[in-house]
Amino acid sequence: MEELIRLRHELHRNPELSGQERATGKRIRFFLSRYQPHELYSNIAGEGMAVVYRGKEPGPTVLFRCDMDALPITELSDFKYKSNTPGVSHTCGHDGHMAIVSGLAVRFFENPLEKGKVILFYQPSEENGSGAKESIERLKELDLMPDYAFALHNLPKYKKGSVVLGRYTFTAASKGLIIKLTGRNSHAAFPELGLNPSAATAEIIQHLLVLPTNFKYKNFVLVTLIHVKVGEVAFGTSAGSAVIMATLRAFDDSDMHLLSDNALKTSTQIATRHGLAIETEFTDDFPASVCDPQLTNVVEKIASEQKKEVIYLNEPNRWSEDFAHFTGVCPSVIFGLGAGEDHPDIHSPTYDFPDDLIIDGVDLLESIAREITSSESFLKY
Repeated sequence: MEELIRLRHELHRNPELSGQERATGKRIRFFLSRYQPHELYSNIAGEGMAVVYRGKEPGPTVLFRCDMDALPITELSDFKYKSNTPGVSHTCGHDGHMAIVSGLAVRFFENPLEKGKVILFYQPSEENGSGAKESIERLKELDLMPDYAFALHNLPKYKKGSVVLGRYTFTAASKGLIIKLTGRNSHAAFPELGLNPSAATAEIIQHLLVLPTNFKYKNFVLVTLIHVKVGEVAFGTSAGSAVIMATLRAFDDSDMHLLSDNALKTSTQIATRHGLAIETEFTDDFPASVCDPQLTNVVEKIASEQKKEVIYLNEPNRWSEDFAHFTGVCPSVIFGLGAGEDHPDIHSPTYDFPDDLIIDGVDLLESIAREITSSESFLKY
């Protein structure tokens, strides 16, 4: 346990942003070298790593994903292990997630699996949404696609050590929408000679914000305006271009498709009516994390056996997780591990992963691995 805490503190002290996790990977490989995995694959979707422990007999392959990247947030703490990198910090708890999955290496080295295979997967670039999708393609190339995949995420505002599950969607789908309008600049003294997109921009914004109520959706949808730019700061010039950015969010992938189509159709109609050229683009695309019911039941059963409180969400979390890409390609579950009702929230400058959650996470994931790899009911369904 102390070894895992030291690892977490070292990772916390040296955070790296999405796509830059080189030193993080090096530190993890040094730690794992003492626990002799059967195979270790590096450079997956950047600095990602797949670490393999095989059982004595054939059986299912189970993957446990942890995320490696940190956030561009200045940490406000006085911990001895506070971030050494200005403006960057592990204020989402990925350092704790890596420590938990690394604890599985210790367990499977000391007490090898009887059957099957476990992949400890250290995934880069979770925060920018690119890591999981790229990782899956590389795992396929390496013939490392699992039969089952699991991930956890610490959750402040829930009882410490509790296990939080979805029925059966854990996190929402989301995507970024970028709308570019092109008109024609003119002198500000003669705006009638140009084509200013300001009026169309205002109209598009109003229509985007009411999309959730103007159409019939199966479940919760949301449009959040995040950025608008009209022209340049030049008082002698009437604007000739505009950019609108919004985040679309939905609990169901089918609703996300409908919301996306409605947003594009509405924006295009308005731009055309104003005589403007329009370009649209989607980015940061996260599907909904739809969890496998049978695997969800396994997590609930094991958590109950370990005397952990099990909490089912009344509705999916509004935030998104790129582990959702795994839920789309193999039976998977992502669940929450309560970090404490009074604990600072993730993505806040005072957040720090609770060290005493590490052993809870290791115990839970180890039991899941042994249950899945040894059970006849999981010899692929």
